Amino acid sequence: MTDRFDICLPFTLIQECPLPADWSNPKNFSNDKHDPGGETMCGITQREYDADRKHSGEVCQDVKLITQTEGEAIYRQSYWMPDCPALPAGIDLVHFDSSVNEGCTEATRILQFVLGIKVDGLWGPQTAAKVAAIQSRDVPSIIRTHTARRKHVYGEMKGFKYFGEDWLQRSTEIGAEAIKMVTA
Repeated sequence: MTDRFDICLPFTLIQECPLPADWSNPKNFSNDKHDPGGETMCGITQREYDADRKHSGEVCQDVKLITQTEGEAIYRQSYWMPDCPALPAGIDLVHFDSSVNEGCTEATRILQFVLGIKVDGLWGPQTAAKVAAIQSRDVPSIIRTHTARRKHVYGEMKGFKYFGEDWLQRSTEIGAEAIKMVTA
């Protein structure tokens, strides 16, 4: 069985890296003064990279030196696990990509809103039960509603005036790919 992470990751990486096959390409680095993430390589911030290296007992180094193996491990552990494997195909992609770009708490808030349950950003028993009850026929509608909600959330974010056009395009592209996963 193919790991859904391996299927979903390329769709998010293409959003984060102009050249996703080459984590060492300087074009994949950003440090925009309007982005609260600061120094970022392929979507991994310096803070995330430092924390991961410290946790692994390694010396911190510039995020520009991150390897593909390290980056993919951070994506898997910090954004895919533990929630995305519980989601149906397609919904896993929109939730994963939201986790990467808006943070895991906000991604969970979006999902909870879409599922019509208490919006607190915590993946607890109510969220898990509602996810487990998703019927396959409902998945395309959930993806479309998730995409619309995500765009709304982006519109309320401080950086929207700087990054809004790209964020909206990202939401549209990820939502379309998620729908293809369900309807293929």
